[in-house]
Amino acid sequence: MSEKVKVIKVIKEGDIYFATIENNPFYPDGKGGQLGDRGKIDTVDVLNTPETGVVLSKHLNPGEYFYEIDEKRRFDIAQQHTAQHILSAAFERIASLKTVSFKMGEEYSTIDLDEQNIGEEMLNKAEELSNDIISKCIEVEEIFTDKEGAQKYNLRKPLSDKVSGQVRLIKIDDFDISACGGFHVKNTGNINLLKITNTERVKGNLTRVYFLAGLRAIKDYSQKDSILKNISFILTSGLYDLENKVEILLNENKDYKNRIKKLAEKMAYHLSKDLIQKAVVVNNNKVVYHKKEDETADFLHKYVNLKDYTLIIEDEKNKTFSIVSNNINCKELIDKLKMNNNIKGGGSEVRGNISGDIKFKDILKILEK
Repeated sequence: MSEKVKVIKVIKEGDIYFATIENNPFYPDGKGGQLGDRGKIDTVDVLNTPETGVVLSKHLNPGEYFYEIDEKRRFDIAQQHTAQHILSAAFERIASLKTVSFKMGEEYSTIDLDEQNIGEEMLNKAEELSNDIISKCIEVEEIFTDKEGAQKYNLRKPLSDKVSGQVRLIKIDDFDISACGGFHVKNTGNINLLKITNTERVKGNLTRVYFLAGLRAIKDYSQKDSILKNISFILTSGLYDLENKVEILLNENKDYKNRIKKLAEKMAYHLSKDLIQKAVVVNNNKVVYHKKEDETADFLHKYVNLKDYTLIIEDEKNKTFSIVSNNINCKELIDKLKMNNNIKGGGSEVRGNISGDIKFKDILKILEK
């Protein structure tokens, strides 16, 4: 901490302390789509940096204090921001796709492109071109000019009509030049790596591209590499055989599930006979009740004559009841239960489900009426 900042006033707003600062040196959150600064004023942490001041972790009296800006965070922001310029320029060069918005987050960053159908091949080309520019260690130039001077350059994005006064341009050789007031690295090599991690369609006709750059991309690679190695160890498979191994396991699992399903249905046939013998008669209604333990319960309705019996299955784990019957009106029964108990549910005349704080005996009481 070698420089000082003047705190004009501090106001407590709920659980936070909002400070107004003279000539605020902290870059604000969200400006130009990027993250804002963090750091300290005296020994107090700067938690957020809105346009109009800073949010502190505790109270400070007005006065002059030494301050510190988190330079490691600034460098991370610079890596992400310059990477965005490169990635946006890459998409424009490869497929004439325009970046309509950019957002930097604490974990990842995104750009929205004006196209809804972007294939894997195009994504790979944009990523490859971006990393090629990064690997060439091109100087990232700052050019300060006015609006008239800026318009002489072949800007990737035209200047807004609202722009006035001095304009700062970020130039990466002849690959990209854009107006920008945010943080940037001095050399594209400082970014190290750019990785596209995901895409999704947004707002109907746009594609959102998720990406990581710099240390974020390296950490992501390291974490995924560790996960793959652990999975490889668990499955006793070589790393490059994992895909085939997983496919085999999924097919085996599907086969086992089908076998279990068939066995459960056979079990349901035999179980239904025992349950019918134990049926409870309530007001001329014969009720077959079963507490679900496995998939067998899912097939009982096939083997209980629903014209003569009402089948009630309790899933104690999920606190639900399934009611199936052609003998009573299930919808009417559930409506009555909802009037007298703290439950949710619904269904048709022949089938319904309820959940909540209710017991089997509570259902029987309604059937008795």
